[in-house]
Amino acid sequence: MLAHVAGIVFPVFALLAIGAALRRSGFLSPKFAGELNKLVFYGALPCLLVDSIRRADPEAGSGASALALALATLATFAVAWFAAVPCGVPRASRATFCQTVFRSNNAYVGIPVMALALAGTPDEAHGLAVATLTLAPCLLLYNALGVAVLTKPGAGESRARRMLDVALGIARNPLILGCLCGLALLALKNRAGVVPPRPVAETVRIFGTMATPGSLVALGASLDLGRVRACLRGACAAAVVKLAVCPLIGAAICAALDLPPLHRFVVVTYLSCPSAVASFVMAEAMGGDAPLAAASVALTTVLSVFSLSATILLFLP
Repeated sequence: MLAHVAGIVFPVFALLAIGAALRRSGFLSPKFAGELNKLVFYGALPCLLVDSIRRADPEAGSGASALALALATLATFAVAWFAAVPCGVPRASRATFCQTVFRSNNAYVGIPVMALALAGTPDEAHGLAVATLTLAPCLLLYNALGVAVLTKPGAGESRARRMLDVALGIARNPLILGCLCGLALLALKNRAGVVPPRPVAETVRIFGTMATPGSLVALGASLDLGRVRACLRGACAAAVVKLAVCPLIGAAICAALDLPPLHRFVVVTYLSCPSAVASFVMAEAMGGDAPLAAASVALTTVLSVFSLSATILLFLP
């Protein structure tokens, strides 16, 4: 079993290491790393979501797993909010700390891990569909909660303007649009028997296959472990809550809701992922503690090898 877990986790972190090595050696320039990230975010990942959702079994049901993921996210936010100051995080940085803890890198790490874990199994297509349908509503929750916690009170019109800008950004988020497109195609297939032309469907499927290697190489190229030293205490606290407490909360909620094993695996895998790179982007854009966010992303990405390995070992059906 340990060899099986290593076979799933090793390629993920090997691709991260390759991205970091290519960036550090200069073979992969900062400009190209950014362009690769854009290609994956705006192209490959939405295609993966569209293809997996449109082929989903409508009877599978992912409402309970989406609810479990949302409840675990809110519970983790509450734990992080009350634990931040006792853990040594400055009160002014508490909002940033909370966001790095509840916001997981599900698209760039969670989906690739589940794709590798389920590859070649009877649950492969169904599992990826459950994973994408579970994530779709939580993408909205992550963004809305991030805006709520990072928006400073008393900012007047500037606060309203920032919230409007972020709301528009959510509406244009390619991952959300990919989920909505996949759901529309699924509804057309089941209600009217309409399916996209095969050449179009195959193009989308093939483009989506580059999401796993592309996202991991791009993420590895964007990591900067040097930032960890500047905010080591806060980043360590974020790593403990994000990678240990958060999955435990999720496992308890899944047990309380009596989720099937596959759905439980999907939820806990998402909660075992590192902090999302978007948490740094949003903290920087909204006046949060950007160095703490960057350090937390880097440290949790490296340490998530342990949380994801434990999740696969304990929850993979």
